[in-house]
Amino acid sequence: MKKFVVLILSVLCFSFSYSNTDRQIWFGFVHQARLVNHWGYWLEFHHRTKNEFSNNLHLELVRVGGTYFINNQWRLTVGYAFIPQFPSLTNQSFVRLEHRPWQQVFHTVTKKSFRVTQYLRNEQRLFQKTSGEKIMDGYLFRERVRYNLMVHFLFNKDKAFKQNSFGVVFANEVLVNAYSSDKVNWFDQNRASAGLFYNLTNALQLQLGYLNVFARTTKGDDVIHAIRLFAFYTLDLRKK
Repeated sequence: MKKFVVLILSVLCFSFSYSNTDRQIWFGFVHQARLVNHWGYWLEFHHRTKNEFSNNLHLELVRVGGTYFINNQWRLTVGYAFIPQFPSLTNQSFVRLEHRPWQQVFHTVTKKSFRVTQYLRNEQRLFQKTSGEKIMDGYLFRERVRYNLMVHFLFNKDKAFKQNSFGVVFANEVLVNAYSSDKVNWFDQNRASAGLFYNLTNALQLQLGYLNVFARTTKGDDVIHAIRLFAFYTLDLRKK
């Protein structure tokens, strides 16, 4: 775990020396619910701004899925995401739509003073074709694989993840293209973040921190420095 934290901090520090940058704000709401022993659902909403934090809208995202719980630690999810993107800095009425089926293996384990959460996700991305700021007929297709590792460390004395507990959270996510109809680079992005978390209730956790995104695009390499504000709402609705 110490090596993982050192790696994240090194990535964050190195990125500040990169010149081609933007500053953004990422808001996210991630909700998981377990309805019965083996079945539940996944629901997410994201709102991202760009161009010196909030001068332009970057994208909106809605992600839904059905989840099969193998046990308390392992679960499988299959779903769909809808993403309107706003690629232009001068024309916010130009919207490019993306449709994204996705499949995921999710694992979480909680110890006395820390929690480790990870997932491996495969997604099929269908983008509207564009020419300049004009939408064309047809779609581009990219299949992307992403691996995310998130670690929470508690600060409170009783060392329990419950209401009013708090601590630090570190995460890193690597995203690679397995296939692309437009022949983009295999490496897509790396997302590294560090911040604080607070459990407002036993089910609702708030996170505030810094996110660094290193992205390889068709126009070159970009670095994003973002304020990251997320809420994680996890429910167990099984009859006791």
